Amino acid sequence: MIFYGYKGTHVRTAPLPGVACPFCAATDTLHVSLFSRYAHVYYIPLFPFSKPLAAACTSCHMSWDNKALPAALQAPLRAVKQDTRMPLWTWSGTALLLLGLGWAAVAGARNDRENNAFLAAPHVGDIYTVRAKDDDKNYSLLKVVGVKGPTVDVVANEYVINNNHPIDELNAPNKYSKESFSLSRFELQIMQNKGQLTDVDRLED
Repeated sequence: MIFYGYKGTHVRTAPLPGVACPFCAATDTLHVSLFSRYAHVYYIPLFPFSKPLAAACTSCHMSWDNKALPAALQAPLRAVKQDTRMPLWTWSGTALLLLGLGWAAVAGARNDRENNAFLAAPHVGDIYTVRAKDDDKNYSLLKVVGVKGPTVDVVANEYVINNNHPIDELNAPNKYSKESFSLSRFELQIMQNKGQLTDVDRLED
C-alpha cells in the first residue's frame, strides 16, 4: 500500500506565437504543455514542488520533454512557467493540516479556560486527571466529593492507564478509594502548574 509519494497533473497547454521550431523552423506551430508535480499522503495532495514542461511542433511533430529542451525554447518556456500558477487543490492537504492545527489551538485554549474556571470554583463531582509528574505517561483520576471553602475533599482512583484522557475507562464508582483526603485550591494550582493536574471534567452540576 502506498502511503505517500508524488504525482503529476496537467495544468495547461498554450501556443508559442512567433517562436520558430528548432527542428523545422516553422513558426506559430509550437505548443507547450505545463504540468504540476505534487507530494501526496494517502493520495491527498500536500503541496506542488515542480513545474515540468514539454513542447511539441504541430508541423514536424517533434517534441521535447523538460530535460531536453532546445536552448532556443528555454526563454519563452520560462516565461510560460512564470505566468502559470499551480492549481489551488494541489495545496489541499497543507490547507487541511493548517485548519486542523488551528482547530486544535482553539480547542486547547478553550479547554485551558474551562480548567481554570473549574479549579477556581470547584463543584462536587468534578474529576481531575492527574499523573505523578509532568513527563509521566500514566494517568489516573481524583474525584471531588466535598467542597469546604478553599479546600476540596477528593477520592483517588485506584487505577492508572497509559492514556491522557482516562475518564472514559476509569470513571466508575468501584474504581475509587473509599477514603478521601483534602487538597487546597492552592495545592491544585501548583499541581496544574507542574503538569501533574492536566484536565478538569465537570460531569455533574
